[in-house]
Amino acid sequence: MYCTDCGRAVAEIDETALQHNYRRLHALAAAHATTPNVQTIAVVKANAYGHGFLHTVVPLLRAGCRFFAVATLREACAVRRYAPHAEILILGHTPPEAAGVLARLHLTQTVFSTEYAARLSKSAAATRCFVKIHLKVDTGMCRLGFAATDLKGLLRAATLPHLIPCGIFTHFAVADCDLDATRNAFFNFLTCRRALREKGLSLFSHAAASAALLRLPETALDGVRVGLALYGIPPVKTALPLRPALTLTAPVIQLRKITAGTAVGYGGAFVASRPSKIGILPIGYGDGLPRRFEKAVGRVTVFHRGKPFSTPVAGHICMDMMALDLTGTPVEVGDRAIIFSDPRPIAAALDTIPWEVLTALHPRILRKRR
Repeated sequence: MYCTDCGRAVAEIDETALQHNYRRLHALAAAHATTPNVQTIAVVKANAYGHGFLHTVVPLLRAGCRFFAVATLREACAVRRYAPHAEILILGHTPPEAAGVLARLHLTQTVFSTEYAARLSKSAAATRCFVKIHLKVDTGMCRLGFAATDLKGLLRAATLPHLIPCGIFTHFAVADCDLDATRNAFFNFLTCRRALREKGLSLFSHAAASAALLRLPETALDGVRVGLALYGIPPVKTALPLRPALTLTAPVIQLRKITAGTAVGYGGAFVASRPSKIGILPIGYGDGLPRRFEKAVGRVTVFHRGKPFSTPVAGHICMDMMALDLTGTPVEVGDRAIIFSDPRPIAAALDTIPWEVLTALHPRILRKRR
């Protein structure tokens, strides 16, 4: 059997940090929820925000999590392997023709329109199965969802044959930056929920994701969905002591001694101004490290016998490798570089968001427990 490491880049996952974050967020939700049995839904879409399902789902189960959310049917199937008895909600679109798979794996599907609900119901009837659903209400995101005033459509979807309505939820568009608009969206969702209850439809309800839970914890209802904060990267300022769970590292696999005037990499973007020591790391844009990292961030910390050395990137980042200028350092082959342990500074330098930095990490990067 071949080694799965192959001496390349590694995403080291701190499972204890992940469990710590889950427990802190769950305690916050429990302190404000409308039910004593609030469910903290771990959002593990996009390969658990780049952390990998194995090193996320399993430790979260051990921490007490019993409810996960994903974006696709394929992700739900992957999570089901590790969590055979947990609730799994698919937040995105699943082809109605897959109703049989949804039922067989005991998955819950988001329903966002009467048309989609009708197609899912028809497919479920054709395969003689029943599919659990959560109704999605749009309160300002303007993506998937019923209008908050579309009570007729919501009731119609909830009463179609072969569909089992289990929950209702919304997703806030500006919880990170506009509290008044979020409070208004929350009010509209509660109004919709109350109207449905008056019609006899009382469902498990959830509205808050990470930002709303941290800034407006009163939006915790029967459940909350925690994504980025679960991985130790709060999307808003908070006093909650969360800990980043992923550290991206790569080993130095070769050292090159070059003379002044020698060019390094594609296009000769780096030219040595003196006799230099160049180190090669097996990580590149094919692994999810953008080429813009070279200029926007420009430096990587390499550890030699426990001592850190901040070293500049030398030339363009390639698909599978990058070069560092290690001149003046004692760094040796086998020493390990830390690309990042917190994606926020990287995201800021790249003029993007931490979500993108984490989810860009390619599956070929080995995930392993720290």
